[in-house]
Amino acid sequence: MDEFEIVKKLKDGDEKAFVEFFNYYFDRIFNYVYKRVKMREVAEDLTSETFLKFIKSLKNFEIKEGYHLDTWMYAIARNNIRDWFRQNLGHDVLPLEEKFEKTYHPILYDVYGSFTVEDVDQIVKLALNKLPEDYRSVLLMRFYERKSVKEIALTLGKTESAVKITQFRGLKRLKEIIEELLNG
Repeated sequence: MDEFEIVKKLKDGDEKAFVEFFNYYFDRIFNYVYKRVKMREVAEDLTSETFLKFIKSLKNFEIKEGYHLDTWMYAIARNNIRDWFRQNLGHDVLPLEEKFEKTYHPILYDVYGSFTVEDVDQIVKLALNKLPEDYRSVLLMRFYERKSVKEIALTLGKTESAVKITQFRGLKRLKEIIEELLNG
């Protein structure tokens, strides 16, 4: 069955089509979400929310050339993940995202190999908490929420140049704080 037929059946309320659709996408969406939030309960909630939003938006959805159901489902899931991180940013329940960890791991590279991933996460979190608020907010938005410089500028009411400068200074200060923490 092609995607046009699936969408038509879903819009018509065909329960069998929805069960097939759900069974096909559930594990894919759950795994996608889980890899990003790294917490089973949160991933389950966000996956359920993704399907709920899918159902609610179904009446307005039309398949277009080059745009597929999976693209739509992953976009809904991605937006749910972003919303969840924005709402929970700064709370201890959040592990560091992969990109955030990759960004700071080189700074924390230990030639003796004595750091675990948990040690690195703890040091980065501690260092972030010691940063001035303007540096911390820009760095978290840029590397944690994966916002572009332009999005950050709009959010903070600053120019893109000001955001770039704040990011540069924030990274420099973060490196200094991490070095202080490591050298005790």
